[in-house]
Amino acid sequence: MMKLGFSSRVCPEWDLETMVSKASELGYDGIELFGLRGEPHLPSVGELAARPDEVRALFQGKKVELLCLSTVATLDVRGFAELKQQKAAIAETVGLAARLGCPYVRMSAGRTQGYMDTERLAMSRIGKALGSLVPLLSRHGVTLLVENGGDFVRSEQLWFLVDTAGHPAIQACWNQCQAMTGAQRATRALPQLGSRLGMVHLCDAAFDENFVLVEYKPLGEGDTEVARQIDLLKGLVFEGYLIVHWPDSRVDSLPDPGTALSDAATFARACIGAQQTVLTAYKGDKKAPKLAARAGAAIAE
Repeated sequence: MMKLGFSSRVCPEWDLETMVSKASELGYDGIELFGLRGEPHLPSVGELAARPDEVRALFQGKKVELLCLSTVATLDVRGFAELKQQKAAIAETVGLAARLGCPYVRMSAGRTQGYMDTERLAMSRIGKALGSLVPLLSRHGVTLLVENGGDFVRSEQLWFLVDTAGHPAIQACWNQCQAMTGAQRATRALPQLGSRLGMVHLCDAAFDENFVLVEYKPLGEGDTEVARQIDLLKGLVFEGYLIVHWPDSRVDSLPDPGTALSDAATFARACIGAQQTVLTAYKGDKKAPKLAARAGAAIAE
């Protein structure tokens, strides 16, 4: 059964205690921390780094999971010194996740660097850098999630990055809002990623005919087909986390965080609990009329 969580990006003004209490109250299973108290680099947040046991007790007391820590570091840089710095930031976050009992760290796929840096070169460079982090991740028992975004929003690009790393400690985080800016729908993307999916960000928005994002919408009211995404994930037997998330911390087109999260939980839970549509290659049994006729003739005899 899929689990439901939300990102602190949805509620940037809330402190950690409020987030955990609201998650428990609204029926969420877990929380992803995307910065805290205005600090994007979570190892620099004193209440996390200095008091990990208290943080673990806070989550356990409310039966809410600290699911994921996000990092603003990426592996798309070209220079050796810059890459070493980014890896160090990721390593700090992975170490903090291990101390907090948090199973995932998430990062963005990144961007190409300048006009001489082609998509293929950039993806190969990022994939190689991801692979070099496997010993660190294995040592700490933490999985690194790479989210589509930046210049790599499509599923085939994300699949390449994760596949190049070639280890279960590197998995994919899918965000359909990001994919829509690359003119890709979930019906193609999710089956392609398959078992490489570790987490899915649920985000909804309205897009124009050129796939330009117009405004964010409550779940189920936009063009990302959230219900369809969840149905596809059922078909993939996905048992990971769906995280309510939107890239911008303050969105005028959405209600206040408490209302938005309450509505999102109601909608997502209904989709998760709905009976899955049975898909078939045929509209019906092509032999049904003949079988029915034969059955009738046999009875008459």
